[in-house]
Amino acid sequence: MGKLQRYFPLVSVSSSALSHATAEMRAVRERYADQIDRPPKPDHLRGVDYYDPEDLKLAIARGADFFHKVHGVMPSLSNPKTYNEKLFWMKVFCDIPQPSPGNKLAVGNFIPNEISHLVSPVKPQWLSDEISLPANEEVPPGDYFFKANYGSGYQLRITYPISDTTRRKALSQARRWSRRTDMEGLGEWWYYTYPKEYFLEPSVCGQGSPNEFQFSVLGGKTGFIQHIRQRFEDYQRNLYDRNFRPLKLNIDGTAQGEIISAPAEFSIMRKVAEVIGSQFKYARVDLFLLPDGDLKLNEITLCPGNCSGVFDDPDLDRRFADMADDLTFAR
Repeated sequence: MGKLQRYFPLVSVSSSALSHATAEMRAVRERYADQIDRPPKPDHLRGVDYYDPEDLKLAIARGADFFHKVHGVMPSLSNPKTYNEKLFWMKVFCDIPQPSPGNKLAVGNFIPNEISHLVSPVKPQWLSDEISLPANEEVPPGDYFFKANYGSGYQLRITYPISDTTRRKALSQARRWSRRTDMEGLGEWWYYTYPKEYFLEPSVCGQGSPNEFQFSVLGGKTGFIQHIRQRFEDYQRNLYDRNFRPLKLNIDGTAQGEIISAPAEFSIMRKVAEVIGSQFKYARVDLFLLPDGDLKLNEITLCPGNCSGVFDDPDLDRRFADMADDLTFAR
């Protein structure tokens, strides 16, 4: 019995999703057995390599249940058409570099030398392989993020020096991070291929929110850009095309803020994102633009929201799906 079967009882998966996963894997194997049975590229791994067969079916089924809840349909693996279906396909069949880009402490490894003068990662001030926080005298006073190097949303804003009460509350919350999360059970296996670590990262903007630009890069070319402001105050997100022209669509009903013009550094930002993103079939490359024009690489995300982004505009969904064609061998 695989580890997912031991952890997730089958009653947590609908019978329709299990049947769907079984049928879709059978159809894919009948059509593309040579692609499935080949070994992964050197220093890469795929979902079909990571999971044993029964766990793979369970991960696909649980992911399909989640997909159906968001989109109203089960995702097709044998004939993916939409943007989100192709991201779902990627979780199972795409070669993903190892060590994993999901490791937040290792994103700097994916900055090629040719652009290392243009962008850098945010260096941790302190790190540990256990859930703990440094003593006040161990780090300089200032604003930090206490983070886990795996998963999504595992971060707390924290200002040093901290009180005993703040320390207890932060550690209590962080202990919930260390439990097995749903990500592996939903197919985001790449967060489980490296050791867990916990770290303090200096805030790039003090007590404010960073100016964040998220580039969705498909086949080495920007598809769309999300500009996020006031993340920790009054969350706003606007979407732009690859030339930073505003897109009249929304994702997930997120509040949109004021449309802005392209920053002076935009051409450099796009180059950086595309050079980094070209190392993957698909990647969302998240950059912080600092007030002095410096660029920081925040994260590399392979499957944003686990395929949960809902586009208001079907035509743009189709356009991005066409750009994602190279994700799949299903045509």
